[in-house]
Parts: sequence; structure tokens; C-alpha cells
Amino acid sequence: MVGGLIVASERWHGAYTGDYDLNKPQATHKRSTPRIGGLAVFAGTLAGLLVLGRPDNTTLNWLWPALFVASMPVFVAGILEDITKDIGSGKRLLAAFASAAIAWWFFGGVSRVGFSFIDLILSFWPISLLFTMIAVGGCTHALNIVDGMNGLAGMVAMLMASSIALVAYQVNDLAIFAIALAMASSIVGFFVWNFPFGRVFLGDGGAYFIGFMLAELAVLLVIRNPSVSPFYALAVLFYPVFETLFSIWRRRFKRGVPVDQPDALHLHQLIFRRLVRVTFSRTGRDAVPALCNALTSPYLWVLTLIGLVPATIFWDNAVLLCISMLVFSLVYIWLYSRLVAWRCPRWLLLPSVSRKR
Repeated sequence: MVGGLIVASERWHGAYTGDYDLNKPQATHKRSTPRIGGLAVFAGTLAGLLVLGRPDNTTLNWLWPALFVASMPVFVAGILEDITKDIGSGKRLLAAFASAAIAWWFFGGVSRVGFSFIDLILSFWPISLLFTMIAVGGCTHALNIVDGMNGLAGMVAMLMASSIALVAYQVNDLAIFAIALAMASSIVGFFVWNFPFGRVFLGDGGAYFIGFMLAELAVLLVIRNPSVSPFYALAVLFYPVFETLFSIWRRRFKRGVPVDQPDALHLHQLIFRRLVRVTFSRTGRDAVPALCNALTSPYLWVLTLIGLVPATIFWDNAVLLCISMLVFSLVYIWLYSRLVAWRCPRWLLLPSVSRKR
């Protein structure tokens, strides 16, 4: 509902909320578009929890308000960036660390990672606080990295929230289940306005809010349920985390540029140019149609599921969780290396391109 209101009222706020810089490296849209879709996700999640909350569920009734309070620094920083375009990535990352620190104060932080000697170190609260801030803040920032195509970040986040909800249900953690389910449902409400035509964007506010909530829910699921492997918290968020680490390595060591310098070399951008857009250019069309952007996202949805499905099934098995992340990493690197070298796998090309060849 809020997403529809944002679209319907664009004429009044579009001058402030629109993503009108069409020349930045990561831009693929052709018109200014509101980038405050995060308000729809925030409001939808809040409304869902007000409906799902029950008077007899004291854990849920204090857990989700505390989570929302903790999310405020990073959500506000993201929304301010969406409106002013003047909140740098460093300030937003600091806001993510602040939100993670507040959540640590409320709920505790990462206390076990599956290795006894590291768990012993994490038992000291300053180490636990620092580690939690880096882990949760980094994962929060990571989701913003993959927010580049219509329906990409929204569907990926919805799949991750659904995975957390399923695992929480299996371990009978109904509070985490309800929060994850409310978030997944709210993302669906945003998704219908974002995919395929991109009438509204998630924006930094939405990406950071969702990223923080998913990261914190994964941490809480492990803290509250000893049967859940600590590796599940990483596996469920592995796509944006790996994308971020790979981008840092690519920029710093391969290209020798600052790690925070935007570019157009993310995997989703390579897929857009070398698997999707080529379809329309080789059929003689001069303009890239509106659907071209959206056709990129299903490739990444499938890639996400390669790691996410095993993680959801084997949430209590550290070895299989590590194997699932390794398989994802190998598929990602293989696909990236093929695309960057213009050696596109024929079976990944859209049908019209294959017939042209």
C-alpha cells in the first residue's frame, strides 16, 4: 500500500526522492525514479508485526520493538541519503556499526562460531562487541551492493527472510519466525512496484534496513538456538557478503582503485550487458527496452538459490553449510570469469540470441 502511495504521489516528492543521476556508473534506468521504497518495507514490516503480535507472546512483543529501535541509525542514514544524496558510504557504514552496537546491547552478540578457541575469545565482551559490529554492520552494508537491478535485491532479501523463517519454525523460535515472515511479506508488497518496470527503488534506506534486520535475525537465531550452526548465519547471507568481498578484492588488487569507488563491474551488471542487453542489440533494436533491466534479476535469483536451498535444509550441519558456500563461490567465480572475458556460455543466452548465432 505504501509503495503504491509513493508511486502515485511522485509528482510532489520526485524532485527530492528521485534517482535522477542517470550517468553514474551503476545506473541502468532511463528516467528519474523514487528511491524511498524502504519506507514501504519499513511500514509493511511494522504493520505485519502489529498483526502477528499476540498478548501472550512476551518474547515477540519486546523483541521486535527493540530491533526497530536498533535499526533506526542505519535506516535514517539511508533515507537521508535517498533524499539529500549527500550521506557518504563511510557515514552509512558507521551508522550500520552503531545499529549493530545497539542490538548487541539489547540482545548480546556473536558468541560462537564453531571453533572452541575463537568462542573462548568471543566470551570477552569487548571482543564480542567489536566482532558483532563488524559482522552485522558489514552484512548490512553488503545488501546495498547487490541492489542494482529491478527485482534483484528485493527477491534475494525475500528468499533470505523466508529461509530464516523456515529454520526458526523448525526450531520452534516463533518470535524470529514472525519477524522474518513479516519482513518477507512486506518485501512482496514492495516487489510488485519494483519488478519488472521499476516504478520505485528500494534505495539506501530500504537496503540498509533489510540488510540489518536479516543480519540481526540470523545472529539472534544462532544465539537463541544452540542447535542452529553458526555457519548458517553466514550461509543465509552469503551472496551479498561474497559479492562485497569479491568487489573489494577486485578493486583493490586487480584494478588498484579505492574500494569504495563505484564501478559497473558487479556480476549483475556484467549479466545485464553481456547476457541480456545483447539480445536486443543483435535483433537490430537501438533502445534497450524497459524489461531488459528486469530480465537480469532471474539469473541472480537462481544463483542465490544454489547456496540458499542447501543452507535452509542443512542448517544444523556445519560441514554441508561450508560445502554449499564453496559451491556458490566456485559457480560465481566461474560465471564472472567467463563474462568478463566475453566468453558467455551459450546455454545462458536468451533464446533469440542463440538463434541469431
